[in-house]
Amino acid sequence: MSAATAAFIAGDWGTSHLRLLLCAADGALLETRQGPGAAAARGRFAAVFDELAAGWQGLPALLSGMVGSTFGWQEAAYLHCPQGLSGLAGQLLEVRPGVHIVPGLMCSNMLGAPDVMRGEETQLLGALALEPALKQGRQLLCMPGTHTKWVSLHEGAVQQFLTVPTGELFRMLCDHSVLVRDRDTPVEHHPDDFARGLEQAVHQAGVPVLHQLFQARSLRLGGQLTALGAPAWTSGLLIGADVGGALPLLDGRESTVTLIATGPLAALYAQALQRHGRPSRCIAGEDASLAGLAGIHRQRSARA
Repeated sequence: MSAATAAFIAGDWGTSHLRLLLCAADGALLETRQGPGAAAARGRFAAVFDELAAGWQGLPALLSGMVGSTFGWQEAAYLHCPQGLSGLAGQLLEVRPGVHIVPGLMCSNMLGAPDVMRGEETQLLGALALEPALKQGRQLLCMPGTHTKWVSLHEGAVQQFLTVPTGELFRMLCDHSVLVRDRDTPVEHHPDDFARGLEQAVHQAGVPVLHQLFQARSLRLGGQLTALGAPAWTSGLLIGADVGGALPLLDGRESTVTLIATGPLAALYAQALQRHGRPSRCIAGEDASLAGLAGIHRQRSARA
């Protein structure tokens, strides 16, 4: 396809990464460009966007993610839950003519605390488009990542969600602690050690994960865990604790958990869910983002 068939620009602009997509009117992907995330683009969002979108001038753009945060291009509103995702298209923030940012979502989570998301709401909208069955009844979704999101849907509307900094905690332990590894030890996935950590999380579900983390070091000192296997063991423990803690908080009647994820992380969460007795299905996160932004574009075009 040529750029002449392009209809809009879709942007997934997270904290550490920007994925800018040239799309046809039906949402078909024509071209992808990569750029710096919101943290690196701070103070120069317009320049970064213009440089990356060179040759695509004149097309409307829809951006989601941390580009709409307090350190983004401009702060976009949070829509309060319960919230139907079809309402996102009517609450866009225009940062300049033709360039709009998708609002985030805010809720009072099941712990009674405020919780927020930016970017995931667009993936949720896309997931509903890709899997229409998610619009029916109660559904439980998991969106693994640096800050994992557990989301409760009812008839396609977001009721509540819970953010768990599983990925961030793992990375901090690996990079800034002596518990998991020495500085020169690579962070690799070792399936058997991941399964051991996951098994511990299941069998000691009543023990707070804080009371188990030191074993990443003591098991190594005792010769029961290799230096190379310790990061995978820790990952299994943390993901197992994440899944085991979230299910009783959000669950009740839903059976299959829908994962919105890409790559190995999806498989790790699927394994943890299976170990907790729950089947899962997966929607690729990049596919969900594109489908969500394409859906918003169609809604806006229909109103024009």
